[in-house]
Amino acid sequence: MSRPEPRAAVGGLVHESSTFMVDHLGTAGLADFSRHRGADLLAEFTGTATVTGGYLDACAAAGARVRPASHARAEPGPAVGEDVYRELEGELLAGLRTAGDCDVVLLDLHGAGVVAPDRSMDVAVLRAVRTVLPYAVLAVTMDLHANVPTELLSLADVVTGFHEYPHTDAADRSRLAGELAFDAARGAVVPVLGQRRLPMLLPPSPTVAGSPAGELRDVVREIERRSGVLACTVFHGFPYADTEQAAASVVTVTDGDPSLAQRCCDEVADWLTAHRERFRTTPLAPGKALREALAGGPGTVVVGDGSDNPGCGGTGDSTYLLRELLEVPEPTCFATLWDPQTVAAAIAAGVGATLPVRLGGRHDWASGPPVEAEATVRALTDGVIVQTAMRRGKRADFGPCARLTVGTCDVVVASQRRQVLDPEILLLHGCAPERYRIVAVKSVSHFRAGFAGVTDRMLVVDAPGPTARTIEHIPRRGPTRLLWPMSASPEATAAGRDPWT
Repeated sequence: MSRPEPRAAVGGLVHESSTFMVDHLGTAGLADFSRHRGADLLAEFTGTATVTGGYLDACAAAGARVRPASHARAEPGPAVGEDVYRELEGELLAGLRTAGDCDVVLLDLHGAGVVAPDRSMDVAVLRAVRTVLPYAVLAVTMDLHANVPTELLSLADVVTGFHEYPHTDAADRSRLAGELAFDAARGAVVPVLGQRRLPMLLPPSPTVAGSPAGELRDVVREIERRSGVLACTVFHGFPYADTEQAAASVVTVTDGDPSLAQRCCDEVADWLTAHRERFRTTPLAPGKALREALAGGPGTVVVGDGSDNPGCGGTGDSTYLLRELLEVPEPTCFATLWDPQTVAAAIAAGVGATLPVRLGGRHDWASGPPVEAEATVRALTDGVIVQTAMRRGKRADFGPCARLTVGTCDVVVASQRRQVLDPEILLLHGCAPERYRIVAVKSVSHFRAGFAGVTDRMLVVDAPGPTARTIEHIPRRGPTRLLWPMSASPEATAAGRDPWT
């Protein structure tokens, strides 16, 4: 007798929320979210290297009947307004009600979402979902930088997160979560969750070769290969959310063995506690970084603007690095600067026109002063690309864009605030990366995957700003001021105790 095909609801509500950016950008609004429902969700994500794309792959492998609910995602930014959250939650619940009874629910959450001023958006979503589908097996895949409150684990049956930073394994990890959920629905496994929260937050720490984050990832991978362990994730935490839920944590899923789950969590947490000082960031000022890049011999160097990464909630219009780049006598490129006013002026002037511009610097301390210069309009585009590395196959919309030449620098100016993950937005504007001595991008780590085919010479620079990599230097008034590295030696960490238990 054949087993009936499982029914799976697929959806998500994804936001990485910086509470520090509310003062500069207000709260995130509905217009900031890309929203997809029903058949549109399937068309948008099928075949993409995204969390939802991985879920759809798992559904196909399980022979599941997919019931798409809704998916909403915004670029990381300030905390989400209450009214906005309520509308997005209602949209997701309406989609789940339309889906009807399901065996499995597969949710794409970031894990560091905040409903202003300080409420966990991810916990709120799961509470709401449980009111509609209380008995379905609920699987959640979250970002490496998730802040994971204990309550979240009481609401989900399966929790996985990314191992890699850049997050090139998003689809792989969500596919695993989906497979475990289907196995649980048919009784092949009994997922049990364990957790250890730590009184620390890690600065942006890419899992590149030779890095402490890479070693930590390998520790977790080894644990995941052990008998009885279904999944293990170390979440670095999101250091730009000054909330009670913000902290690093370890989550392990085992097959019916809570003591094994807890032992695995403790092992990873102990490793991280012992090695935490290796994760501190040594800042590299923009001028020094560019001198280092030019001294390293011929060839292209890619420089990440690490203190103004829209992928951490940064304004995307900081000018500290751009100002230094304009002093370089060799060809350079900068992408992208968020400046809708300048884009509008460039469109009005037209390709070939020269005009005075005030580039960026529109958010006070968060972005530095504007750059005043004469610029020539070289190209105008719609800013729509298809990503080729992280989130491969997924569209990204930078809004109407302009390529401006200022001296020896080509500046791609965008009307939407977006992180640069790969060269596609440069290529759209006729900027082949290999033509430039230095390519500067608004990104702190994800660009490493996208530009690996261009060069292996990459640097990350640091400047003032509320999303700086030196997280201990950001002014804090809330609970994260008590965590490492803001507090040099938290007593709970030194004693090996978990203050949340």
